[in-house]
Amino acid sequence: MLRALVFLLVGIPAVFAATACVQQQCSPKVAEADIVFLLDTSESLGEANFNKVKTFLFQIAADFTIGAGTDQTQVAFITYSQSAQTYGDLGKTAAAVNSTITSLSYDGYGFRDISSALNSAKTVIKSLRSGAKKLLVAVIADTFTGTNPSDNGVLDQFKQDYDAVLTLGIGLKAIQYAYDDVTRFSTNAYDAFFINEAEHLDFARLWIERNACPAYHAPTVPPTTTVVPTQPSSVSCTVNTLEYDIYLVIDASTGLSYADFNTLKSNIISFIQVFGVNSGATQFGVVSVAADPQRYYTGFHAGQTMGQVLSTVKLMAQEESSQQALNLALVVSDMAYMANYAAAGGSKKQQLLIYFTGNTNFDVDPTDEITSLKTKYNLNVLTVRYATAADADKLAKLSGGASCVIDATDAAKRSQLAATLEQFTCSKNFC
Repeated sequence: MLRALVFLLVGIPAVFAATACVQQQCSPKVAEADIVFLLDTSESLGEANFNKVKTFLFQIAADFTIGAGTDQTQVAFITYSQSAQTYGDLGKTAAAVNSTITSLSYDGYGFRDISSALNSAKTVIKSLRSGAKKLLVAVIADTFTGTNPSDNGVLDQFKQDYDAVLTLGIGLKAIQYAYDDVTRFSTNAYDAFFINEAEHLDFARLWIERNACPAYHAPTVPPTTTVVPTQPSSVSCTVNTLEYDIYLVIDASTGLSYADFNTLKSNIISFIQVFGVNSGATQFGVVSVAADPQRYYTGFHAGQTMGQVLSTVKLMAQEESSQQALNLALVVSDMAYMANYAAAGGSKKQQLLIYFTGNTNFDVDPTDEITSLKTKYNLNVLTVRYATAADADKLAKLSGGASCVIDATDAAKRSQLAATLEQFTCSKNFC
């Protein structure tokens, strides 16, 4: 909260996975978990990133209390590329775990036979504790080779044996080519976490540690709402009859203060709750963005309910970063939503992306990517300037004109934000 932290992470309700991707639910020092890591060592990950993954594993091991006792965590490692290699069973001491991490070797082949890694895990990992939180964590850099584990039944067996199967996609190949592999491999779409580069592994570390907490996992049945709000009188159409696919890209960075971030979430909820959220009306996709994007599972075009969307926004938390990886967030939105539902033969609904932000500290210029999306999907774009640190000219370039940049930099303007957005969906006067 991605993370991939898809969390890209895609999760929780997540992908790019996880709600509140850096919030901790318990101290990892007292987490009682059995964690098995499946580690991609192929050329797609690269040796430099592989060494960063090893550093990441050392940090995770240091955060937990390693052992087989109460409030202690056990870890085991299996690497995969051309073949799978196991590094012993669970139950090691902290010193032994560190020695094992040191011994992990980079393969560098162009294969990613994760089915072999699962078969090795089935044979080797025999000491899962009944009272421990059981996690299988797969690090994935590219699409699988060989037999897909979703097709041969091996993965289904693991999903029965583990409390959660988490997937961590690293790098652009994991998003561009392996999005389906990463999200299908995980227990749910919100158990996938994507990061742009290995330097952002710290977000994934916090996400994994949060999932190791005994009572933590994303709710699979979010609460539903029973009160139907009345739309503002200034809005010129009946909003709950509109047919849209709306992609909400939400700044979750520290560019907004904690108070402003929570006010923004309230404004977004006020906007959403007057729509008819069902397959015949409007659907919402949700992606948060800071140093990395996080795609949240909302049941988009899969039986989505109002409760799923509202709970996703309510549970979203900020990340400890002032960056805006908007370009990658747009790629994520394309792969997770538009490519499946807005392409030819897909959804016939109006396509609208709304970017809410308190800054324009972009790591990569997103102009070309958003122009491509507009062309491919007839995508309309609105931008919401939620703080003065966001450059209005940059936002106008993204949305197509100054009239599609909504100023919400003070309390009076924020109080009208939901109605302003709703009126745009009625008038369709996009840029």
